[in-house]
Amino acid sequence: MLKKIIVGMVCVGSLFAITGREIMDKQKSLQSTDTEKSHEIMILKNSDGSKEKRELQRYIKKDNDKDLSNSLIVFIKPSEIYGTALLNKQLTKDKENQWLYIPALKKLQKIAKGGKKNNFMGTDFTYEDLSADKLDNYHYKLLREEPLKVAKKDTTDECYVVESIPTDAYRPKTSYGKKVLWVTKEHFYTKKIEFYSKKGKLIKKEVSWDFRNPISTIYRPIKIKITNLKEHHKTLVKVAQIKINKPIKSKVFTQRYLLNEEHMIGE
Repeated sequence: MLKKIIVGMVCVGSLFAITGREIMDKQKSLQSTDTEKSHEIMILKNSDGSKEKRELQRYIKKDNDKDLSNSLIVFIKPSEIYGTALLNKQLTKDKENQWLYIPALKKLQKIAKGGKKNNFMGTDFTYEDLSADKLDNYHYKLLREEPLKVAKKDTTDECYVVESIPTDAYRPKTSYGKKVLWVTKEHFYTKKIEFYSKKGKLIKKEVSWDFRNPISTIYRPIKIKITNLKEHHKTLVKVAQIKINKPIKSKVFTQRYLLNEEHMIGE
């Protein structure tokens, strides 16, 4: 009897050999970069079956010593939205500003805190989704481990399923009640995210597949699909090109860069 109890204790102990926070810390250490630049093709699928195609450039630059991140998204197609851009500037660990540049108006519009829950340019990404996420803003819990395959041509990977719940301090600043993430056990990249409202309702799903390993421990998906369950809308993303840890000038992440429309010429 005592032997059975000891075996049971060992099994329970092994089940929690790693915590949810340790998984996320491990992911950050393995998947963080200094810079990223990508060319992406985006397809918006509306509830009536119609589609819209867009192309964009995405720039990311991090200050890993200060744990800060800046990003810029620039639409290059179609012509109607050419040059429209979103600048994310992380000033401190607790403060980030977002500006939307619309070429026709020749000015920057600062995104208010209350506007971060809104969808960005008709996509299923909210302004919040496109801002820098901080690990300390959430409590993490490992729910289980399970295999996951998200698409026909995807591989089946063993994953940690991690629940992410905002802290009491961060909860008023986010539109989500919680997220559930599927993180691969082998390489610690995220294959799936479920987004829940503060009332506990599943409102959005994001799945990623066809991961590539451009450098070292870094893995990035080539294909991403976001399904908005409330609006019956989908956003499909294909990463046509990605460059990791290549120099990007700091001026790219400034308001002046956008106001001078240098982003419409290219970095």
